[in-house]
Amino acid sequence: MKKTIILAAAALAAVACNLNRYPVSEVAADAYVKDAKSVENLVVGAYNALYDVAYNEWAVTELRSDNVRMRVNASTAQDTKEIQQLDNGTILSGNSFVGNYWDAAYRVINRANSVLPHLDVVEDPDARASFEGEALFLRAWMYFNIVRLWGPTFIVTRKTGADEARHMQRSSVDEVYAQIEEDLEKVVDEGLLPLERPDAQLGRVDLRAAKVMLAKVYVTHYKVSDEHYAKAKTLLSEVLTACGNPASGSQLEKFDKVFATDNEMNKEIIFAIRYRSGKLGIGSPFTTLYAPINNGGNVAIGSPKHYNFPSDNLIAAFNENEGDLRKDVTLQESYFNKTTGQVVNARYCNKFIDPAMTSEWDAENDFPVIRLADVMLLLAEVSNELSGPSAEALTLLNAVRERAGIPTYTSGDVSSKYAFREAVRKERRVELALENQYWFDLLRWGTAVSRVNDFFLSEPFFGAYDFTVNPIAEWQTMLPIPQSVKNVNSEVAQNPGY
Repeated sequence: MKKTIILAAAALAAVACNLNRYPVSEVAADAYVKDAKSVENLVVGAYNALYDVAYNEWAVTELRSDNVRMRVNASTAQDTKEIQQLDNGTILSGNSFVGNYWDAAYRVINRANSVLPHLDVVEDPDARASFEGEALFLRAWMYFNIVRLWGPTFIVTRKTGADEARHMQRSSVDEVYAQIEEDLEKVVDEGLLPLERPDAQLGRVDLRAAKVMLAKVYVTHYKVSDEHYAKAKTLLSEVLTACGNPASGSQLEKFDKVFATDNEMNKEIIFAIRYRSGKLGIGSPFTTLYAPINNGGNVAIGSPKHYNFPSDNLIAAFNENEGDLRKDVTLQESYFNKTTGQVVNARYCNKFIDPAMTSEWDAENDFPVIRLADVMLLLAEVSNELSGPSAEALTLLNAVRERAGIPTYTSGDVSSKYAFREAVRKERRVELALENQYWFDLLRWGTAVSRVNDFFLSEPFFGAYDFTVNPIAEWQTMLPIPQSVKNVNSEVAQNPGY
């Protein structure tokens, strides 16, 4: 199937995307925009900027949790040192993964901002609404990630000059969330996006994705007692209805086909960052990032980085349920060397490996941002938090487990709110492992510090260090403001502890 959105992104990479670093946008969109097509090109440019976000996201999310750890602890390579910082909670403001993610997220925001002043030239009302909805969604999503990773940040909703940026101050967390909610509520309440996209537009966000994102914002920002938390349940229920209300594992896409390169944008995928191989400049980087180092082409060609190394802790979580079909899809603990005929012990993230890749950094795999199982488990969680275990919530939880080929729960197994909460949390971890969701869940649940500190004590790898890995404190769940930002604006307050 033709990937319209990413093919357009490749063609437009140099057209509307020459934006400067945080948070300045000097792109000459005013001169460029002449008609609806040029506005659409700006929209596509915003999607194009997501590639740099996805490239760095594993390092600021999964790596900081107990799902993933650094592969070795004796290397002097610069990337290994920076990975160690993120793994141990000893992050410096000059860390390139941190700085690159910040820059990438603001690049998306700036490109989204370049769309919004030019909607009047779009005569077709449906197209105009869609362009506005896409820009607002992408801007809100990036701010949602930034506020969860850094806390207070800079709210930029228009083109900002260099002089203004040099004196800009960070807005409070509540102010940032207010901006996020304003953007997403406008998209949802005014129905700016189509409920689903036709085949020719797969890869562009739809109303289902906007509702899920708004629901995630509500459950992250508000307590269970707040009316916004209850609104999240309504939004998630509407999305589930739009997806056919699956009630069993057999009604879901088979797990090993969810991520298959020959089955992209299947019924499980609500929104994904799309890639295409073929030396077009829009191939997926994850095979090269995650495949085992020195694997001799038995997993992937070239010189893979072997990042996103699965932990013993994550493997143990999968092993709690014998025969979990998700484990081998998600990670591997060895590979077969066809030359020597030997099995090589080397664990690696397998979820986004493309064995057919013929050129480094040029795999076919899309990267899911929102998928159906995420919605089902979040709805089960929210329902339980609001009113305790229910038959509906149990059906959703069990459908995900049934697809995984593991025993389902009876109502007696999860009869209390606490028991059901723990069951859903465990399920979200293994179902969404290595999809950059788990760290945000830990932050939302308020368990990030305890999980990481338990991980430092229980993971054998850390005991082999030639120095002590110290427990992290709450302030270390937030990233430092990048040094590159301080270089532009020396007045910016650094996060506490850094």
